[in-house]
Amino acid sequence: MTAPTPDRVAWRRFQQLWSATATSNLADGMLMAATPLVALTLTREPVAITAITAIQYLPWLLLSIPMGTLADRADRILLLRIASAIRAIGVGLLAVGLATGHLHIAMLYGLAFLFGLAETLYDNTSSALVPSIVADHQLERANGRLQATYTVANNFVGPPLGGALFALAVATPFAFGAAGYAAAFLLMLLLPLTRRERAQQAGPTTSFTADLREGVRGFTGSPMLVALCVLFGIGNLVSSATYSLLSLTVVERLDATSATYGLVLSGGAVGAFLGGMFGDRIGTLTRPGTALLWTTLVSGLATASLGWTGNVMALSTLMALDGFAVMVQSVVGVSLRARLIPDHMLGRVTAVFRTLSTGASALGALAGGLLASALGLSWPFYVGGVALVMLAPVLFRWLGNARIVASASASGRAPAEVS
Repeated sequence: MTAPTPDRVAWRRFQQLWSATATSNLADGMLMAATPLVALTLTREPVAITAITAIQYLPWLLLSIPMGTLADRADRILLLRIASAIRAIGVGLLAVGLATGHLHIAMLYGLAFLFGLAETLYDNTSSALVPSIVADHQLERANGRLQATYTVANNFVGPPLGGALFALAVATPFAFGAAGYAAAFLLMLLLPLTRRERAQQAGPTTSFTADLREGVRGFTGSPMLVALCVLFGIGNLVSSATYSLLSLTVVERLDATSATYGLVLSGGAVGAFLGGMFGDRIGTLTRPGTALLWTTLVSGLATASLGWTGNVMALSTLMALDGFAVMVQSVVGVSLRARLIPDHMLGRVTAVFRTLSTGASALGALAGGLLASALGLSWPFYVGGVALVMLAPVLFRWLGNARIVASASASGRAPAEVS
């Protein structure tokens, strides 16, 4: 019998991680629909509702860099197990509280922060793990599969299921979500712990603080990473400012039902799934800088159009277009980011990157709520979409194809790998 090749071994291990992540993302999707619906039973104030999203992203601003540093010092599989366990316990406790009638918006705020904390640990660790277990030429494929799975479970299957379970009983989607995270934890136990060798074995063991500072310097010393972070940060700010108001938009402006909200999210999930599945192929046909430009423009136009659409079908279609563009951008951008960072620093540098880019979502949620309260529900979509369209050409000057090739060459990658 022929021994498996290194590529097949690497991909088989990735598939194990992939299956565990899919289960966790299905739980994410159910709670994505259920949590705003619970909030709507308590208040219709836009700021109070968007505060849930802002609190969930707060750990990205406060704790992302320490979490990323931890991902470079501790066993990454072990950290993923811990994050899954935190989610299972937190959501399980909320399900019990809801089932017993102890329903208060403070519970949702507490869950949002706990969720954000676990997500910060999980995402920083998994972002560092994937490039270290797959071959370089498998990176876009792996990222595309993960993003597509995220979309199907987190948006396509999870939200309609969460909405249906919410209609059955308020606590039901949270009970199923807790079970999903528990299943992910059990699947993580099947993955062998990683015993990675530190790159600085010859020297003395460095302190946690020294590693953290090295991660910050690794990010600030790369103009390409900074420019890419600006692009992701603005995109996340706009998405958070608009998507955090979707439940209110569907229920109030379109006068639809709570079950329709889950179907609206599914529209965006269809486009995002296609973007995740075919993003790697598009990356081979279009140079990275060009792909980042057109996806930003398409996302901006779709977002602005969401503000004036008057029916559910049009809303779902526009979200599908936006989802496709954003997912292709994610596949291209995340793969580029991984190639610019050495493996032993992936956790720290990625954490600095995501502190700024993902942390912008907290500011976006608050800005969206304030803008909606002052001018109306449509205005966050108008302002966010126009901002993306106007900023795309400016960002392209810093993320042009020639600059990307030069940065990849400086990091030790051959230009052909990113052109």
